[in-house]
Amino acid sequence: MTPAAAAALASDGVVATVDGVALGAAAAFHLLLLSAPDEANNAVRQLVLDRLAAAEAHAHGIAVPAAALERELPRLLAAQERKVAEATRGKRDLTAHVRATWGLERDAYDAIARASLERSLLLERVVLHELSRHPRVQLRLIRVKEQALAEELARKLEQGADFAALARQHSEDGSARDGGLYPPLPTDLPSPLFDRTEGLAPGARSPVHEMATVDGPRWRIVEVLARLAPDERGAAERAAAIEALLEGRGVAPPELEAWMRIMESRHEIRFLGLKGEGNGQGEAE
Repeated sequence: MTPAAAAALASDGVVATVDGVALGAAAAFHLLLLSAPDEANNAVRQLVLDRLAAAEAHAHGIAVPAAALERELPRLLAAQERKVAEATRGKRDLTAHVRATWGLERDAYDAIARASLERSLLLERVVLHELSRHPRVQLRLIRVKEQALAEELARKLEQGADFAALARQHSEDGSARDGGLYPPLPTDLPSPLFDRTEGLAPGARSPVHEMATVDGPRWRIVEVLARLAPDERGAAERAAAIEALLEGRGVAPPELEAWMRIMESRHEIRFLGLKGEGNGQGEAE
């Protein structure tokens, strides 16, 4: 087979041939979906996120600064180098690993890693740009199983106890390790997270209240830290502020979830199953 013919097959999604019969990437994906459904669905979700981020970045003039990419790429490759060394007990480095696993030379792998990283960094900037265009509230919370414990914690807070310390010690919410802290989230998106917070000014706490979860009733205390007005400036005017924010943290899962809800109202997104059956409306644009 000539190089030109091989390139044509690759562009058509052909991953192998047997006696001249093409074997397609779609068939490979179906096998992957059956054997490793979580990994396959995560890959599809990532494709959708990347597509949406690219569309939003184009619409708003958002780009990844070259300095950010050059700063993060060595960190990414160094982390991968460490993982390979740990997994092989120092017998193989990243260069040998990518050659043995994918048949790639290191420069080709680094180019792929760079492109993947750039997509990830672009998504972060698109998410923060969009969320800052909405009215937002930042809060922290404690969620526990027993009402008596919640009431006891509320009394301790009234006596001056540190909210973050109590959250780390007692809360079963995923935010516990961060002292119950959530990033600023849009208040124009309905969410049970904002229950009992509508009338609370910054610094105020909700009373202990019951909430329903898939694991049964829980008891919760919520404190509002800040209320932020929408920022209507363009992406260029807000770029420096977003870069400064991202130097200290990445985009948190609740922010990504909120952004995805906004995108579902703006774009036509359809996730297809193994047999082409989908949910949502239309194709991702």
